[in-house]
Amino acid sequence: MKIVDFLGRLFGKNTSGHIVVDNYRADIQTGVALEAFALFTTIEMIAGLMSKCEFRTYRQGKEIRQHEWVNLNYRPNKNQNSTQFWQELICKLLYRRECLVVPWGEEKIIADSFSKDEYVLTETIFSNVTRGNFTFQRPFGMSDVYYFRYSNNDVQSIIDSIFTMYQQLISSASSKYIKDGKEKGILNITAKAQGDLKFEEKFKQLMDNYFKSYFDSSMNSVLPLFEGYSYDVKSGTASKYNNSIGDINKLVDEALARAAQAFKIPSALVRGDIAGLKDSYNIMLTNCIDPLANLISEELTSKQFTPIEIIHGTSIEADTSTIKHIDIFEIADKADKLISCSLFSPDETREAAGRHATGEEWAQQHYMTKNYTNADIALKGGEEE
Repeated sequence: MKIVDFLGRLFGKNTSGHIVVDNYRADIQTGVALEAFALFTTIEMIAGLMSKCEFRTYRQGKEIRQHEWVNLNYRPNKNQNSTQFWQELICKLLYRRECLVVPWGEEKIIADSFSKDEYVLTETIFSNVTRGNFTFQRPFGMSDVYYFRYSNNDVQSIIDSIFTMYQQLISSASSKYIKDGKEKGILNITAKAQGDLKFEEKFKQLMDNYFKSYFDSSMNSVLPLFEGYSYDVKSGTASKYNNSIGDINKLVDEALARAAQAFKIPSALVRGDIAGLKDSYNIMLTNCIDPLANLISEELTSKQFTPIEIIHGTSIEADTSTIKHIDIFEIADKADKLISCSLFSPDETREAAGRHATGEEWAQQHYMTKNYTNADIALKGGEEE
């Protein structure tokens, strides 16, 4: 029991006392994991968006769809589909700032833990690589695995410093929230009741049993009182209670903003704001998603193909254009322009709009309207012979 004020317990004649009773409950150790909440809310948003990327495979500059394309976009291993795989990879990469993937036959296995020995003149060696309760029995060289490292030091500084402050603030606000939400009242005790020979016994029974049951009850309850005792509920706590909720909400929003800032994305996206949503997504794609996509594409390409193959147009590229929802009626004019200037074929335009290619021969050709002509001919004012 927390007794805020005690003016009673005065046993003189014609003397009355009162006790301010704070909701009689056991102390609750409240620790709000603000750091984890803010970081993982932001990280899971990024991971969810990255899992929507399509990994395109190219051989000598031409896009093809073979086993590797299926592996990256549908089933990287027996136990995960591509969405689960890429979400887990991105979450580990952003939170731990590194992630190891082991090629095992035709599968790709994300490591849960590993030891790393780095060298200057020879390749890094990874040992004690585990996945679940399985441990690989041999070490792996850097050229044997896909190793992704996230070099954004701002994330670590957020974890190490800012959230220490926010943890203290949110703990203080939550304590105030709990305190303001409790019922408070004044227990009045007359001088006659205090003069009772069994006063100590009755008082202990009242506080330890009756008040405890009264405050702990989630249903309607009745508080029995001895003669000479009266209990009045203090008013005016509702506004304080609401103010405490507001304080916590502000701190959570501020923490989310700081986490978003660390990953270089607009805080409005993490908080769920609707205003300026299109611009916020464009900023996020440019500052956060595209660099991650490049990081993954470069690692996959450099480990799977030789320099000569890469020079001749063989690569794996993460296409982030598949992340945004496309309204085909909104892009109709733009799609027509892409085809009429011969930049895209009809099938390429369909794929860029999120539709399947027709596969027809005519749809794979490039077209140009008569509005376009050679610049030299146009300057001469003539037509091509």
